[in-house]
Amino acid sequence: MPEIPFLEVLAENLAARISGRRIESIRILQPALLQTAAPAPESFHGEFLSLPTRIGKYVVLETESRRAIVLHLMRAGRLVVGTAPPKSLSARISFDDGTRLDLVEHGKEKRARLWLVEDLGDVPELQRLGPDPFRGELSAERFAAALGSASRRLKSLLTDQRVIAGIGNGLSDEILYAARLSPMRLSGSLSAEETDALRQAVLGVVAEQTEKLRSSARGNLPQREPREHYAVHDHAGAACPRCGATIARVSYVDHDLFYCPGCQTGGRPLKDRRLSRLLK
Repeated sequence: MPEIPFLEVLAENLAARISGRRIESIRILQPALLQTAAPAPESFHGEFLSLPTRIGKYVVLETESRRAIVLHLMRAGRLVVGTAPPKSLSARISFDDGTRLDLVEHGKEKRARLWLVEDLGDVPELQRLGPDPFRGELSAERFAAALGSASRRLKSLLTDQRVIAGIGNGLSDEILYAARLSPMRLSGSLSAEETDALRQAVLGVVAEQTEKLRSSARGNLPQREPREHYAVHDHAGAACPRCGATIARVSYVDHDLFYCPGCQTGGRPLKDRRLSRLLK
């Protein structure tokens, strides 16, 4: 699922292509996509777009009248400027200069979501988001309070959008690797020094990954998460670039977790319960 770097660069590069353009039409081709009953898509005809932005894991296309088109791409949704294959097309926004912004979803599972709203306050999901580390909102005080609110596994806490907005599976693996902390460590067990190191890792990894993707995208709309930019995520079996140990994986039903046993768990492998069940 796209995270801060992907969506930040997407919003930046969208700005050069569609900001200031007048909406001719909004077509919803995947009925389950639209999450709101009003305003109607046709009511946006004639509206001019402001700069596209990112809020957490959401892309926001706000108009001059402060109404908004809000998108969550989920796992398989992508935005394309041009004409997408009809089979994959879930929605299309057409502009007065002939430009088309297409929302495509690859595969059979259509899970992307779209809201048409009079005001961003009308999207409850946005109101529940935690501080955004890319927006300077993750102060030491807010981060310490989030860690201390309940003792949770660090991997789970970092990917909770109510705690920190915009971090998902890939970034959380990279953050914990940078901080040299086990993904299974309980947040309540961290010392003050470890808490500060984790916060600095959040800020550093988010900034670094965003800059890497900005450079590699070269003004284009990103279409995939760049595995090559990561140190541990999706690199099971490779040598750790820091200590040389073999990067390991823990498999869950809907995602995989990646870590370095040498740097993060004192040389001890984490239990892969899914694999253990298969071997019984």
